[in-house]
Amino acid sequence: MSHISISARPPETEHSIHSFRRTFAWTIAVLLVLCGIFLGLGYLQGPKLSSAQVDVDAVVSSSDQTLRLFANQTLAAVDSGAVTVSPDVAATVSSEGDLISVQFAEALDYNTEYTVSVDDVVSPSGGSESTLSYSFTTGEPTLYYLDRGVPNDEIVQTGMSSQERTVVYSGEGIQEFVPVGDVFAVTTAAADRTGTLTLVNPDTGVTEQVLLPEVGEVADLDAARSGSLLGFTISSLDPGPIPTVSHTLYTMDVNRGRDVVAVTDLDGDPMRVVGWQFVPGSSTIVALTTESTLVRVDTASGLVVPLGGYFEFDRVSADGSNVVVVDPRGSAAVALSDGTELRLNPSTIDGEQPFLGQTDADAAGNLVAKMVLVDADGGSFSSVLAFDDGEASRILYQTVDDKGAILDFHVSPNNQFVAVEVQPNVSNFDSDEYVKNPRPQSVTTYLVEIATGAVTRSVEGFGLVWR
Repeated sequence: MSHISISARPPETEHSIHSFRRTFAWTIAVLLVLCGIFLGLGYLQGPKLSSAQVDVDAVVSSSDQTLRLFANQTLAAVDSGAVTVSPDVAATVSSEGDLISVQFAEALDYNTEYTVSVDDVVSPSGGSESTLSYSFTTGEPTLYYLDRGVPNDEIVQTGMSSQERTVVYSGEGIQEFVPVGDVFAVTTAAADRTGTLTLVNPDTGVTEQVLLPEVGEVADLDAARSGSLLGFTISSLDPGPIPTVSHTLYTMDVNRGRDVVAVTDLDGDPMRVVGWQFVPGSSTIVALTTESTLVRVDTASGLVVPLGGYFEFDRVSADGSNVVVVDPRGSAAVALSDGTELRLNPSTIDGEQPFLGQTDADAAGNLVAKMVLVDADGGSFSSVLAFDDGEASRILYQTVDDKGAILDFHVSPNNQFVAVEVQPNVSNFDSDEYVKNPRPQSVTTYLVEIATGAVTRSVEGFGLVWR
């Protein structure tokens, strides 16, 4: 029979175990104290901003863009009036978990530093309130314009605050152009007005002529600001006594192939239009048909919604809220959401009642418009570009000594600037004599700040596009 011998622990082992237990206990105690201190400090100091996200280019191109603020802890619901933006811009605020979302009601100004502050931010368990603040500087768009000349016409890229001039494409007889996706769509016209549509890759220099479904004039180019959808009209070379009856509207998604598709009307036939345009920031089309029906077309579903009867198409507003059209009673701004009509009657300029011409009417009821002032006593008139806030109009641009002519204008996507196409002196007949879309050889485009009327820069060319 064997015996099991059990020896007592050495004294030093017992000491080590007790020492370890004491050290472990003290460590746990210290950690608990530190956690308590940090929790107390967090409770006393309130939530802090850990990070933020905002697309500085998107916030200047459309409204309803969002700044996201992330806190270092879960937050209680934020009050709707807790947000302030400097410079002042209307905004709404919401919160969920550790995220605060600030949505801007309008597009922001270019190249401007904004500071957004959210007050009374607190954790769900209470404690000290904090103010979370974040500053960012907005981007500015790339500008493109057409400079016709000898031996070639040039599509030029530049910036709002830069004098740099980069030619992205050069060719003969360019009628119109528009950037779409990663390429440029360019139209030309032969002496008999037969048109071509060419896609140009500015990075590779590769050009591709598009096979069109019919022979005729190619015009009225426009492209969705985001995405790759291109639109244009083709008109027969012998349109008859009413040229607009042959303007068939087509679209093509340049990223999905080269299929040219006719937009269909309410009756399912190809749509023939007097004028048309994409709604800025979307692929929705607004068009005035040759049957004098204003329609909104969802290009994804093909749904056509009539908005009323008119006979002249002016333009869709830069903010995408309205389209300006004309009927026997004059000009009207038609809301694209529901077809609500607002008759446009310009406010006085220095007490004089002007006559209204081409107009951009935004959601707030402001107008940027060509207006004519008539001097009944002197038998003269002045053509000006003016801003109308509904109470009074003020002149944004007027040619020197009224010798020139305002040919066209384009409001920037954020309603901050307007590009004004000007012929400096109409007494000099200097047409480039293009068979389609002829322009004066001396046409100059000025960038004018709407708030101040200041001319910030100019370019020798026309057809300016904001991208």
